[in-house]
Amino acid sequence: MKQIIKHSIRLLSFTMIGMVISCNNGNPAENSLENQLAGPDTTSTEISQEEIFELIESFPTPLEMALAIKNGNNDFTSDILLSTDSIDRFISSYEKAMAMGAYGADMGYLNIYGKVFLVPDYLATIRLLSVDLDLDNFFDFEKMIEMAENSDNIDSLIQMSTESFNQMEAHLRDKGRDELSLLIVFGTWLEGAYVIADVAQKAQSKEMFNRVAQQKDFVTKLDKIFTSSHDDFFKTIAAKIQPLVDLYEQIEIEIIMKESTMEEINGQLVFIDNSETIIHASDDDINKIINSTIEIRNELLK
Repeated sequence: MKQIIKHSIRLLSFTMIGMVISCNNGNPAENSLENQLAGPDTTSTEISQEEIFELIESFPTPLEMALAIKNGNNDFTSDILLSTDSIDRFISSYEKAMAMGAYGADMGYLNIYGKVFLVPDYLATIRLLSVDLDLDNFFDFEKMIEMAENSDNIDSLIQMSTESFNQMEAHLRDKGRDELSLLIVFGTWLEGAYVIADVAQKAQSKEMFNRVAQQKDFVTKLDKIFTSSHDDFFKTIAAKIQPLVDLYEQIEIEIIMKESTMEEINGQLVFIDNSETIIHASDDDINKIINSTIEIRNELLK
């Protein structure tokens, strides 16, 4: 399969709760796997801030993923999203951070399809997780839930979410805490990649197969960060995603750079990447990636 993709769009603002919640102000000792489940741990995560910020910068936002699904005329289904019941299955702070990101990705999917009546349940779930992670002080959840109950207030909800993100991002840089930030981003990506994989599996279309293939760069960067860590939990994740990393090695992506432009679309300032992306991949390889993505997501989050 060789496919040329043009005019990729990336929104400049973070317009979903999952991407808003991307830092942590907890105690470093609370973040190791051993401490989360039993007691103190002496391991640490040796990841540079530069690598973390580079990864976040390259992150294919859940909004982009959701837009790709909707623009492909794929039907909405809530069955594939994470259940907001029994969140006590997420025990450690690391697990809760991943879950917080995943629920945020699901909110983006709901917002794109205008299913705002389901958003309050996801906001309430994120609120519970944020309390456990000592992140709730960055949000006015009561007001946000009130906004989410009225589709006319979505723009205001987006603005409030963006401001909260900016505050936490400043806090992250000040405290030098990256572990939970990375795991929230990982959870957001994993859930978004899972939704795309599920839709692609059903549609078997070139457009959706391309969306699956385009995750390669992010997966490669995730693998580098997780495998370089001395933290047991991060090493576990590295082992779980290794089969996916190996499968992505079969995918070749060629990028022809062209000058970018700025446009305003539906009141949103967007960055138009006019570069061409040429994907070389077989349908068999893509289907293997789809199956691996679904398996990893269900193992880590479901």
